[in-house]
Amino acid sequence: MELSCPDITKEKKPLVSVVMISYNNERYIDSAIKGVVSQKVPFPIELIISDDASTDTTFERIMMWATRFPHIIRPYRNEVNIGLQANYLRAFGYCHGKYMAMCDADDYWIHRKKLAKQVGYMEQHPQCALTFHRVVNFYEDTGVKSLSNGGQKTDTDIVNLSERNFITNMSVLYRMDNVDINRLPDFMKEVKLLDYSMHMLVASYGYIHYFKRPMGVYRQYSKGTWSMASDYDRLSMALAVREHLIKHFENDDRRIGDNLRKASTDIARAMVVASGDNQEKRQAAVKRLKAVCPELSVRDIDQSTMENAGKNAISIKRRLLRGVRIWLSKCIPVPKP
Repeated sequence: MELSCPDITKEKKPLVSVVMISYNNERYIDSAIKGVVSQKVPFPIELIISDDASTDTTFERIMMWATRFPHIIRPYRNEVNIGLQANYLRAFGYCHGKYMAMCDADDYWIHRKKLAKQVGYMEQHPQCALTFHRVVNFYEDTGVKSLSNGGQKTDTDIVNLSERNFITNMSVLYRMDNVDINRLPDFMKEVKLLDYSMHMLVASYGYIHYFKRPMGVYRQYSKGTWSMASDYDRLSMALAVREHLIKHFENDDRRIGDNLRKASTDIARAMVVASGDNQEKRQAAVKRLKAVCPELSVRDIDQSTMENAGKNAISIKRRLLRGVRIWLSKCIPVPKP
């Protein structure tokens, strides 16, 4: 249900659509919105906020901001809770921009010229399909902070991305010229890691550019959707999206499929380890491992399980260094939007 949205046909069409989905984010929504409406840009933007029937004051806060910035914010509210994936897809359908950026309601941007920098580059480089940037990872429960993308290459492509997902969702800017947002692959309605699917889909139309400067804060906390999932469930979600992507890109560059299968094999092996003594989960993980890597024998699986478990062991020296970094990070204040 659309509420108090300006008629986009009577206004200048936005160059960038920013997608923000929310559900019971009253503690964080102000920072997320502020980071977007504070952008210094020489072009029109729109902020699509799709609230998934929040039961707290999230939507009231959204409407407060929409009243202040009616030329930017287009608020929507689902009458009933439809879930993360469906809410994302619904929000996509409201967008009008040539470019699409993402910022969930519990994350926020910290650089006023973030969009100007990304759009400026992409306007000058039409072969670039998407850009992204470094972010500050903020683990709210502990106060620990870290920077993403250490050693990241400046320019990459879908082959590199098929090896691993190195793009934080709230940092991305997509070129939407070649993507029909209303006709996305059916599997995207099912996968829980919709961001990686979108990264891969858009990246199939050009190269990827990276900005080293941190321009956003990615918040992780115990009640977040990703944080609440167990290690096994997180691995299961990561494997599921790659299983679909393997089929989707089966007729494309062979390297994409090979990389996705290798990543899937590693993830499935980690699932076997994460299953612990739960035989039902172990059997499910082994079945999925055999599906993605049929040549593996039971002996190979058991051996790889032991090897993966060994990789998780951390040396005393590394543990001490990590402890020092964690302590120092707690002393550094979190950047403001």
